[in-house]
Amino acid sequence: MKEISLVLLGFGSANRALVEMLLRKSVFHRHRRCLCITSTSASTGECIPWRVVAIVTGRHGRVYIPTTMNPEGVWYEVDVEAALRRIKSDGIMDNSLIVKIEKLGIDQKITRLQNKEQLVSQHDEFTTPQQTIKLLQALADAKAANIVAEAIPSNPRNGGGEPAVSFIHTALKAGMHVVSANKGPLAQLEHYIEPDSNTIRMEEVYWKLQDVAASNGVQYLHESAVMDGVPIFSLWQNTLPHANLTKLRGCLNATTTMILTRMEGPNGDTFDEALSAAKEMGIVEADESLDIDGYDAAVKLRAILVVLLKSSQTSGTTLRIPSIDEIPRDSIRNVTKDDIKCAFNDGGKKFRLVASAELVQTSIDDTTDRREWKAKVELEQILPADPIYNLTGTSSSVQLFTDVLGPITMVSTDPTLVDTAYGLFSDIVRVASSN
Repeated sequence: MKEISLVLLGFGSANRALVEMLLRKSVFHRHRRCLCITSTSASTGECIPWRVVAIVTGRHGRVYIPTTMNPEGVWYEVDVEAALRRIKSDGIMDNSLIVKIEKLGIDQKITRLQNKEQLVSQHDEFTTPQQTIKLLQALADAKAANIVAEAIPSNPRNGGGEPAVSFIHTALKAGMHVVSANKGPLAQLEHYIEPDSNTIRMEEVYWKLQDVAASNGVQYLHESAVMDGVPIFSLWQNTLPHANLTKLRGCLNATTTMILTRMEGPNGDTFDEALSAAKEMGIVEADESLDIDGYDAAVKLRAILVVLLKSSQTSGTTLRIPSIDEIPRDSIRNVTKDDIKCAFNDGGKKFRLVASAELVQTSIDDTTDRREWKAKVELEQILPADPIYNLTGTSSSVQLFTDVLGPITMVSTDPTLVDTAYGLFSDIVRVASSN
């Protein structure tokens, strides 16, 4: 890859942290910011220049470079440092953030794009999904962008992964790589009617998106979608060949772990006090029921299953993954301080909201081994010997069971936005190093 040309879909905390990490990890080479990357096909590293060519937000406007062909020695980019300053002051993304860079011998001239050079007015405060899809296609057609970093809010309960799914599909089909921090597209099922039989069928959206990526020679990566950048997906895909997943178990929702942790001990909070503290920390979904009623954990559980099983499908095997609505979910909203105390007095137990799934066999014949996943999100009282017993605060954990190794446990300890950003960053590096 000669250059990393980024489109940022969403400019909330995740993509802002990504930009800050890109700036920190960059070196200047021939007057341009570059990432030092070792190619998968070469033993030596190279400095690959990067730039942001578009930032699209839902409520703070959008900014993008001209999509006409650039003259030799001239390129445009978004001034990301200015964009970071502006968004923190609740400003609008517009073309005043575009800079034009002209190479003049060994030097360069940098000028800010003036309104007269704008092709389209981009001062609308709200950006519609249709506008974003048209912009992605235009940037791809002009070969102005090659990687899309998608980190927009989505509510898996209402409309699944949209509009993220449509954005990702558009980008992949247009020949752009996608790195995403969104778990919605990984867990979503799509219903369609089979033309011949008029039967309603269900299709995994994630598998469909990966097929589109493969057909167009690009990658769809998503390390930050679950557990804030802990390399669950790349570990499975790159280091566990021919391993078959048989079971998984973990605490996947950090908010409930934080709330239950604050309720522990003689001076612990009540549930309402702990929930208020979590809200002040900014770790509670806008719809708090997604966290405390187990929905978020169920979505993440299903996302892990869908991705890991896509990587290890075998012929002659039919594996059914329950939909989110089919996964039983417990809530923590009725846990009291007395419940916490009684559990601790019974062998030092702790309450934790545990997401788990196990592969069970339902039938077998001469040609098909039919199995399905039984999944649940359950409020458990766990003993000190349990691997997740010592999870506290905003930590999360997952344990993978396979047919070839003992349990593999991954823990994310009190992650910050840096963890999430690194998942996106590592995906960008992975794309660049393989192209």
